[in-house]
Amino acid sequence: MRNVDEINELLRPLARVEPGQPNSHASGTGARALLASITTQEPGSAARTPGRTRWSASRSPRHLALGLTAAAVLATGIVIGPSLLEGGRGVAVSYANSAVEIHREGDQYVARIKDPFADHDKYTQAFHSVGLNVDLRPVPVSPGGVGKILGMIIADKGSSRPAPQAEPDPSGPRINGVPLSMEATPKGCRPGQDRHCVMVMRIPAGFTGSVDVKLGRQAKPGEEYANFDSAMAPGEMFAGVRLRDGRPVDDILAEARRRNLTVVFSLIRTDEKTGGLSFEPLPADRVGPGWTVWNAWQVKAGVIRLLVTPERLPENPFYNGSAPPPAS
Repeated sequence: MRNVDEINELLRPLARVEPGQPNSHASGTGARALLASITTQEPGSAARTPGRTRWSASRSPRHLALGLTAAAVLATGIVIGPSLLEGGRGVAVSYANSAVEIHREGDQYVARIKDPFADHDKYTQAFHSVGLNVDLRPVPVSPGGVGKILGMIIADKGSSRPAPQAEPDPSGPRINGVPLSMEATPKGCRPGQDRHCVMVMRIPAGFTGSVDVKLGRQAKPGEEYANFDSAMAPGEMFAGVRLRDGRPVDDILAEARRRNLTVVFSLIRTDEKTGGLSFEPLPADRVGPGWTVWNAWQVKAGVIRLLVTPERLPENPFYNGSAPPPAS
């Protein structure tokens, strides 16, 4: 493939209509004159512009077609991009911007994410340029969740029901035997925090479905956390607290005060038919000291939510399959 300088040199004699100028519109006099000069040019003659390089129409049909395409593009003020130059397939085999680099490597596209906290549109532009439907979305998280992958959802093309959540593991899942994975390298590093830490995503070249990835970014002041269910995990605001067997509200309030946390409450409701859980925000003055705390969620910086019931349940509903268990 020619580099950008070579292409510019090839097209310069044709670029007699400058984008943004009064005569640059497709219906303008400049554009019509350019089109006429292309369609009436005698074979073997040259388009001459004072002080510019000679371009011969006697080049190969492929070069002529490229020149005509480029001329039409220039006449409408659109910049030619890699999608027109990569084997005529309409997509590029590589793309790079300030946030991500994507290259075709064998039967995979490999994306190296340089800036995990860039605008969402930069990721979308890059993946779409190589024909991939990947939605990489940074979401606000606690300090301990910055740079971590919160989940990856894969859906087959045309399917309204996504596949089960896939763990971002380097060994899978696989599409036609080719793995689809996402990981930080070097292993265990924190993208956006550790120097030389890069997030690498590998996608089968033949994959026609969609991938949704959530990536933790530092929350802004007052912004609620997407990793709310990680409150009791190491390094989080309620690290070390154990609630599997339930504990009285008074005990947990004392723990929250020791950590300088503000407490809010939600009442746990269980659907009698399905066993599913729902949560109703509850004013603190309606919660008795003998109520039971079954789980804790981190809301935002300095705020913890306690999930409670007025009576003691036979078992913790977060550990019997009614809801995902807390991270710990």
